[in-house]
Amino acid sequence: MKTRFLVAIALLIGLAFSAASAQDVYVTSSPSASFSQYHTYAWGQQQNPNQIASPFLAQEAKTQINTQMQSKGLKLVQESENPDLIVVGSGGMKTQTSYQAWGMRGIGGGMGGITPEQNVTGTLIVDIYDVKAKELVWRGVGQGTLNEKNSQKNMQLVDKAVAKMFKKYPS
Repeated sequence: MKTRFLVAIALLIGLAFSAASAQDVYVTSSPSASFSQYHTYAWGQQQNPNQIASPFLAQEAKTQINTQMQSKGLKLVQESENPDLIVVGSGGMKTQTSYQAWGMRGIGGGMGGITPEQNVTGTLIVDIYDVKAKELVWRGVGQGTLNEKNSQKNMQLVDKAVAKMFKKYPS
């Protein structure tokens, strides 16, 4: 009985740890770009082969990126209005199989096994280009494990990733 209790506690701790570390965000920016000179932005054409597969997650990402860009003092304009920056969002999903080994030892032997788990890792990439210089000036990348059964959690994951990215946006 004690062994089952300890195994259950270990599994709960493992699940809590994996949920807490389920998201990574990376940001890079051009050291030569003067971000204070940028005042307007537009969304680039979405003829991207790495377009975000889920239309709901794509719309959520776009909404959150707009909110973050505008909170930095940038104004959304049409591409035909000669913006200072062009924003392009892309992403993808990758299914990976991991294996969990388990076992118990008892009197006269034991039992164990290996359980496969399928995880879907989503990646969101936000690229921001300087129109005049024609170069990439900022990139944010967020990766996290998506929940196949709960789209609301996936939207929250996107929200958190975008917020983390833009905390590192130069002002």
